[in-house]
Amino acid sequence: MPKNQNKNIELLNGDPKKSLPRLALPVMVTMVITSLYNVVDGIWVAGLNAEAISGIGLITPLWMVINGVSNGLAHGATSAVSRHGIDDKAKAEKSAEHALIIFVLGAILLTLILLTVLYPYLSTFHVNETTHQAAVDYALPLFLGLSGFTLSCGCAGLMRAEGDTKRPMYACSLGVILNGCLDPVFIYTLGMGAAGAAVSTIFTSFISAFIMLYWMFVKKDTFYRIKPSRIIRPKWDNAIAKDILNTGIPASLELLMMAFASFLFYSYIRTLGGDYGVAVYSSGYRLYLLNLLPVTAISLSSVAIVGTFYGKKDVVNLRRTHSYCCLYATGIGLALTLLVFLFSSQIAQVFALTSDDPKLISGISHFIGITAFCIPFLGIGLPSTFMYLGMGKGKYSLLWTTINEVICAASATYLLGFIFHLGLTGIWWGFVLGRGTACCCNFIFARYTIQSFSKRLP
Repeated sequence: MPKNQNKNIELLNGDPKKSLPRLALPVMVTMVITSLYNVVDGIWVAGLNAEAISGIGLITPLWMVINGVSNGLAHGATSAVSRHGIDDKAKAEKSAEHALIIFVLGAILLTLILLTVLYPYLSTFHVNETTHQAAVDYALPLFLGLSGFTLSCGCAGLMRAEGDTKRPMYACSLGVILNGCLDPVFIYTLGMGAAGAAVSTIFTSFISAFIMLYWMFVKKDTFYRIKPSRIIRPKWDNAIAKDILNTGIPASLELLMMAFASFLFYSYIRTLGGDYGVAVYSSGYRLYLLNLLPVTAISLSSVAIVGTFYGKKDVVNLRRTHSYCCLYATGIGLALTLLVFLFSSQIAQVFALTSDDPKLISGISHFIGITAFCIPFLGIGLPSTFMYLGMGKGKYSLLWTTINEVICAASATYLLGFIFHLGLTGIWWGFVLGRGTACCCNFIFARYTIQSFSKRLP
């Protein structure tokens, strides 16, 4: 076994106190890089016209669906492969082969769905013909080639299953860098307009995917060996496919729950604060998501570790993985909360839509100063949610995402904002109250889940 494979496998099977931070940093970088695809497209398209910018903006929610489904299936693959691990290497490899087939089939199905809903979706916005055409020009190549993005996310998930988080980071970084370089070529030099941005995104996504597939199929320096012949002529195993989808589908559906909750939040905020409230929320929420990145990265890096110890029935290290993940994530969350709370005014000036609007800057400062208190609570909630994915219990993950976003957060924001007449301030504190309550309950349920697993062992 090559030296790097030994190190990756040892990392997964080693002390979670040390392995979690080592896996988390590359994962966080990869998450940031992947999210930049749509941002980079928007930056280059800004040189066309306002209609092109608006057109890409209309497709952003559908891009989030692509991102959510791709990463959800990747989580399912990471969980399934890591749970078999070195103790059943043959089954782990068979799971990886099934996962690659599922990535392709899932991409085809998602393409057909998005193409079907595209025109009805755009018709709900009642935009002018130029904006509508720009949205269509951007969406069609993006949807037709989304298998590249799905494969890129999926291959990264398979490599995380064996503790290799650095090389996916390199491959995805190259893709985004190339996207930034090729966008102006396709958009302006070749005169493709908004469509050029989508073509560049898909083209560079395929490059990232092909690099990782090269490591798997040609260089063959991954721990789990995947044979092309077994993918072309697969011996299909419904149990393995079900195992992957039992985690992958609920993980993908979590995005729909979050999107529904976001719709509720926007409706509450617009009712109480009008365009000003929406502007404050839209600007401040970007910082909120940025603060979540380290917490999410640590939680995501635990999936393969949890899967490894769960597959080995090592309850002690399974519990330690969850504990250390919560400890690290909460510690980082507290540090970020303190930083944002102390410097909210200065940070608000950076994230304001316009720096010469004192009222908006003050509103953003108020928003981020309050909602930052959510982050430490998510430091125990997100590790618990991702722990369920590692254990192959995707339904639990979906359940707690729904409880967190739709039931607790949406209810608390409505209660404080409307019933107690606290206005936008009530909405902001509702985020903290609702998510904080859900995260505490989620943590308790996670410990109960570990304890129940322990009792079922002989």
